[in-house]
Formats: sequence, structure tokens, C-alpha cells
Amino acid sequence: MIIKSKRIYMEDGLKEGFLVIEEGKIKEFVKSTDAEDVIDYGNMRIIPGIFDTHNHGTCGYGLMDKGTRETIAGYLKGCASQGITGVFPTAGLSMISAVADAAAENLKGAQILGIHSEGPWLNRTGEKGIKTGWPEVSIDTAKQMVTDGKGLLRLVALAPEIPGIDPVIEYFLSEGITLALAHSDANYEDAKRAYKKGFSVSTHTGNVMTGMHHRDVGGLGAALLNDDVASEVICDGMHICPEMLQIYFRIKKPEHFMMISDCTPFSGAPEGSYRGLEQGMTINVSKDGFVLTDTGRLMGSSQPVLFGVSVLVEKLGMPMETVWPMFSLNPCITYGFDKEKGSIRAGKNADFTVITDDYRAAATFVMGRKVYDMDEGPVFNPDFLKEWGREEIPHE
Repeated sequence: MIIKSKRIYMEDGLKEGFLVIEEGKIKEFVKSTDAEDVIDYGNMRIIPGIFDTHNHGTCGYGLMDKGTRETIAGYLKGCASQGITGVFPTAGLSMISAVADAAAENLKGAQILGIHSEGPWLNRTGEKGIKTGWPEVSIDTAKQMVTDGKGLLRLVALAPEIPGIDPVIEYFLSEGITLALAHSDANYEDAKRAYKKGFSVSTHTGNVMTGMHHRDVGGLGAALLNDDVASEVICDGMHICPEMLQIYFRIKKPEHFMMISDCTPFSGAPEGSYRGLEQGMTINVSKDGFVLTDTGRLMGSSQPVLFGVSVLVEKLGMPMETVWPMFSLNPCITYGFDKEKGSIRAGKNADFTVITDDYRAAATFVMGRKVYDMDEGPVFNPDFLKEWGREEIPHE
């Protein structure tokens, strides 16, 4: 297969030409070819495939507390429709085993590269935060998570200040699992100690953690001042305002950030108020893409990483050459996939996304296989709107 574009963001720069793909890998890049069987994407940009390491669900498919093989397959297809080629599904405890099983199948969508568990031991705080406590700290639960993961549990997010959490921390680290500091009341010194203890990722940096103050720069400051910490960041312009994103990238080089979506099943859902009878809660999706509980607290994102790319490139004026490593190469380096994935280069897996000028995925390729084409139309779970009972929000 040969792919042509006038704008291909390769590891060594922006190029015009042809990608020659064989057996799922990029064989070479050439400036010209006599081959007739060429897929020509014209002036559309080809970027390295997005590796989203924090994604609870999308397009009406969720992974938190129930789901079938079909649910996971729909989720992976939904991810592909948003330009994602590799993903760490953020699975609820009851879903870890099913997600691990699905990873062994050749499902048509984003590739499962590992599993992420956000919690269960979290200490929610922050703007409009509500203290909900946490489940009993149990080493048996931690061991069950690893067993269910079948070798694919790669990332666990915890609040390091929770009483009795140290044996769990030590166990996960002994199993080679990356620990992320998340949903935490830790101040600067607390967070600094956690990173020395072995935490190496900051979960959605800035969100649900203590902020920066001139007498204590908090969990946020601890993440930004430590270059050994890989910092997740949601760039939708809602979770972190664009001006704060500018501050982030001035304090800490972009090479230390990983763009994530933190998407939920509401990503791709139309504006409205959703009332889930079984869930016993109401979720509001605003016209700007906010996903809010009735208390006004943000509940994950509805916007994919590609939307965040548009914020950085179009609103902050950052070059795509600076942005793409944050959603592809940086997470691959952090989790050990960079020899085969994370950039467009001869010898690497043919994982890339073709995007339109308005930052939608026109086509998504995973190991040379086209897993999504925009001509298929939008992906969305038809049962989701029935389950949640959407009501339109009247405009003022």
C-alpha cells in the first residue's frame, strides 16, 4: 500500500511524498513513485496516530461497570473515529478482565496497548469537588486487578496520602506497573515524596489536585517542577484554560507532557440533559462540550485529543511539529513503545491518522490497516440515548 500527501508529519520533519507500507510497517518514504495504485490524500495532513492513555469511553460506549465484547468493539471503533490508533482503556474494576481478553482479538479499531485503572483509591478534591471517601484499601483487590489484567495492567492512578496505601503502592511497583498521582489533596511536599517513592505520572495535571499558591505550589507545582514526571494534560481549553496551558509549557518543556482526552461515553453525544434511571444521576452536555453533573462539577471530557490539538495549534499558535509528540511519541516513550510506535518513520508500525482542516479524522490506520474512514459516517452507540433518556436543553 502506498499513501500520498502533501503534508506528512514525519519524525524528521514535515514532508510531501509517499509512504510505502508493507506488512503493517512503514517500509520507506519516497518523494516520487511510478506506482499507479496510490491512495492520494491531497493536502490533508497525515499525523502520527494518537495514543490516548486516559480514556473512559467514547461515542456512547463505556468501560466503567458493565459491558460486553460488543461494547468494547464499539468503543475501539469510536476511538478510531477520533484519530486514536493506540489506547489504554480506562476500565472499571469489573471490566479489566474483559478488556484484557478483547486486546487479544484483532478488533477493527484502536489497538489496546495496555489497561489503565483510575483508582479505586482516590481522594477527590478541587473546584466544586465533593468528598466521597474511598473503598477499603486492600492488597487483595490490588492483586485481583493484576490477575484480571493478564499482563496488560500498565497504569494505576492513586492518591498517595490515603491511610494504609503504602503496601498497595509497593505491590504495584513490584509488578512493573506505572503509578500516577491522581485525585489528591497532596500539597507540594506530599506530592514530592510520592514521586520519590515511585510515582512517575501526574494524572490530568491541574485537574482534581491542589493548585499553585505563592506559599505552597501544591500538587500542580510538584508535577510541573519535576522533569522526571510525565504529565498528562487535557487540552480541550475547558479543563485547563488556554492561558494556564501556556504557563504549563513555559515551566515544563512539551516533551514531558502527554495529551489525553479523559473522554467518557458522552463524547460525541448531542447537547442535552441525560437522566439515567439506573445510574440515579443527571448529566448535562453543553453546546461547548462540557460534561457536567447537576452540581456543576466537570465529569470527564466530551472532546477527543484531536480537539485539544486544534486548541494548541489554532488558539495558542503552537506548531504541529511541537504538538504531535505530546499525543504520540511522548506517551510511547513513557510506556516503552517508542521503538515501534509513536512517530512516522521507516521501520515503525504504520499507525497514523489523516485529518481534515477542522481537525476531524478522515482516516485512521493501525499497523497499515484502515480501521476508520469518515465516509462510514459518525460512530455512536444507538442504545446509549435510550439508556440515558436525553432531553434537549432550551437555548436562552
